[in-house]
Amino acid sequence: MSKSNTIFSLVFRSFPISPSRNTFVARTIRRRTFTSSYSATADDMTVDIPTTDDKSGTTPTQTAWSSKMIAWQAHSYNTVDDLVLTSNARSPTMVEANEVLVRVKASSVNPLDVLMAEGFGQVLLGTIRQAQQMSLHKPVEFPLTLGRDFCGEIIAKGVKVKSFNVGDVVMGVVPPFQQGCHSEFVAVPAGLVAKKPDHLTNEEAAGLLYTGMTAWSALKLFGGLYVMKATNKNVLVIGGSGGVGNCAIQLLKHWGAKVTTTCDSTAINLVKSLGPDNIIDYTAKNAKQQLEEHGKYDIILDAAGISYNKIGSYTPLLKEWSYAAFITLRSPILHNTDSYGFVGGMFKNAIDLLIPNILSGAVFKGSTIRWGTFIPVECGVKELAKLAEEKKILIPLEKTFKFIDLKDAYKRVQEGHLRGKVIITFDKPSMDKARLTN
Repeated sequence: MSKSNTIFSLVFRSFPISPSRNTFVARTIRRRTFTSSYSATADDMTVDIPTTDDKSGTTPTQTAWSSKMIAWQAHSYNTVDDLVLTSNARSPTMVEANEVLVRVKASSVNPLDVLMAEGFGQVLLGTIRQAQQMSLHKPVEFPLTLGRDFCGEIIAKGVKVKSFNVGDVVMGVVPPFQQGCHSEFVAVPAGLVAKKPDHLTNEEAAGLLYTGMTAWSALKLFGGLYVMKATNKNVLVIGGSGGVGNCAIQLLKHWGAKVTTTCDSTAINLVKSLGPDNIIDYTAKNAKQQLEEHGKYDIILDAAGISYNKIGSYTPLLKEWSYAAFITLRSPILHNTDSYGFVGGMFKNAIDLLIPNILSGAVFKGSTIRWGTFIPVECGVKELAKLAEEKKILIPLEKTFKFIDLKDAYKRVQEGHLRGKVIITFDKPSMDKARLTN
């Protein structure tokens, strides 16, 4: 199979539509405890727990979790202040044989979490949930748990999961159309978790995969680097000091690209540590001249979210007739479907993508403006985990908040101009205090 065809299969597998034939059974097997000797082969939806300890040969401790858990949840689309802390949230159920159940130790807050709390993306994400359930009825959205990436310990796994064991500490990522990880437990496909490298703290591991997969998806899938080699490509990363920009720089350098990036003067030292070839202070008077001197570019990745009407000022910097691309992560896909419904929104998306390509003149010079987004792909998770293990990629952390102070973490992300990831640690005092809530 050619690489171009493989891209479509990668993306397709990331959005499973058909539920297991035993989904109903799976939803009914939530238990408070699973005995260590329990293992079934007839029903592929049961939990596989080893009967003996590989090292000692003795029976391991029982794996247990409550049917209720601690979580921050939204009960309506409103502001961050309306998030509710509860100790009575329903614990997740593994509905597929390839899932793992994880006790979360740390998580991060991403801009998407803040937007989703306010209702952003509800139409398209709801449509994906409905398609997954193969239902004619709109799925129940609330209570909604946010949170996209995490680090924690596997406490149970489906019988088809062979690469992980109960007790493994892993880092993982949760697709936006699934319940998130700002909770005590989270269930995710095994392909979206990886073992935490020993040298990383729980907090460092928790902040890697969502921003990492956003950068990986934008460059590999939307930028064409899954098909074409990145070696010697000239790439401009706008906004190198943010989480996605950090990761994009490190990935591109690992792949052999020449990287120019922009940031303001206060972030230059941080960005310099990531290894780009050129750093431009975008507040400098000659910033535009410097961009032109280091161009022209095969790819321009906008990790800063510049306004749509400014994209046209960057497209002349793209190489002509070489499949060059300007990739923005500020696509209107979710906004349009929220505003016009699924069908009307997708039609509006087609127009919004076509018109800038024409008006900017990009298509008349053999280049394009594209929309990049987070795609949960197993091979991307594996590559990021391997690079982290080899100490070739690390996402800087700006600040760590206690679980009980999650709202403050959301507000910091809402303020913008981050110099790394905002992390939530599931510390014992916070969890003990949360257990006293209703």
